[in-house]
Amino acid sequence: MTPGELLSLAADSCVDAAKLLRDVHVDVSAKGTYDQVSSADLAVESFLRSALVAGAPGSAVVGEELGSATASVTWYVDPIDGTRNFVRGIPLSCISVAAAVDGVLVAGCVLDPFRDELFTAASGVPFRVRSTGLVIPPSAGPRPLVLTDIPLPGSPYSGELELLGDLLAIADVRRVYSTALSLAWVAAGRADAVANIGTFPWDVAAGAVLVREAGGTFVEIAANAFAAGRGEIVDWLVTRVEGIVS
Repeated sequence: MTPGELLSLAADSCVDAAKLLRDVHVDVSAKGTYDQVSSADLAVESFLRSALVAGAPGSAVVGEELGSATASVTWYVDPIDGTRNFVRGIPLSCISVAAAVDGVLVAGCVLDPFRDELFTAASGVPFRVRSTGLVIPPSAGPRPLVLTDIPLPGSPYSGELELLGDLLAIADVRRVYSTALSLAWVAAGRADAVANIGTFPWDVAAGAVLVREAGGTFVEIAANAFAAGRGEIVDWLVTRVEGIVS
């Protein structure tokens, strides 16, 4: 399958999976000290696994909730990125699916089910936003707008509060608590950059494709951190995050 065909399968599967959220009864249980998993996460990931593997026979899934396997075509699935927002009824979460071929990310889509916005891109397929709601064309501000969840509760790293304080002195900052949605917004030009620590492959895979295909940069830092976006602020974030996680 071509990157475009993988993208179409991912996007169609996300749209169909989002329909489950209208009827699912949301039960929540703890997943570690600070994290949660809901019945919606499990239902959506189960649906996506079936749909993606059926549409691309022989492919494998790396998912947040139901385990991981790899193949020539590997899907990275985050069924609800921003679960802590979702279970409180805060409309800042999304469904995220990416495809990698022989280890190289080639397609990604992020679906915001609350605003019915679908962000898509693939190798050879330009970044696109399909939205049925109100969309304001982004304009530049006097300072860069940066999205970050640093510091997260329970982080083992020191220096995160200092980074946040220094960042507030040079940029406008928003805390979204959905990494995939933050990356999609950066790709769309709604923010200039995003950086987070404590991330997993399913958090960033689709968003990395979106940012790169939209003309930005995505820099993986160590195994669990990144900075992405456009402009000098990205280099600043890379340097500061590297200093924390190294």
